[in-house]
Amino acid sequence: MCPTVMGRLETRVATLVLPAILAMVLSLLGGEPGWIVTIGIFLLMGVALDTTLYPRIIKWQPPWLTFVLAVGEFALLFALLKVLKPGHLGYGAPHVIYAAADLKPIALYWISWSLAVTTRIVILPFVSLSWIEDGGEFRVTGWSVSPPMEFVPLIAAPSDDAAPGALLREFSAVHTIPQSAAKEALTSVHRRPA
Repeated sequence: MCPTVMGRLETRVATLVLPAILAMVLSLLGGEPGWIVTIGIFLLMGVALDTTLYPRIIKWQPPWLTFVLAVGEFALLFALLKVLKPGHLGYGAPHVIYAAADLKPIALYWISWSLAVTTRIVILPFVSLSWIEDGGEFRVTGWSVSPPMEFVPLIAAPSDDAAPGALLREFSAVHTIPQSAAKEALTSVHRRPA
């Protein structure tokens, strides 16, 4: 896929809808705002990367690069979560490099990434059939000028009395058969003399 900058942004927002719903439900049920804030930081970080870094270093994105970018984004998001401290001690311990509470944002990231990739592969082609060909953008394609209003060019047609030229006869399947070739059979099946 060769996504445009706008295509990357639109695709990122569209694929983070299900993770945002999941994080909202977890935030409401658990009373920890860190879940939804993490998805917001993930979205803002992705928008920053999609508009500044990715257009400069990625000209064509093969499928394997998606996972490599996910690992890099995970490391960056994990560092941002440690600095910004979006949750309480039960969500992610900001003062420790790694703690049991860090399993929650780690699990949220990889579940969100899996949901985003599944959305991109399964759901988005149904939403817009030309989504991949449009560089990841959701746009309405159509005629810039309606078909009845387009000018049709005049086509020059040969006159009826014009004979085909020698070059045309040479490359066509219509040839005169020489008399010597017409006498010989072209197959291996011959009559036996009596």
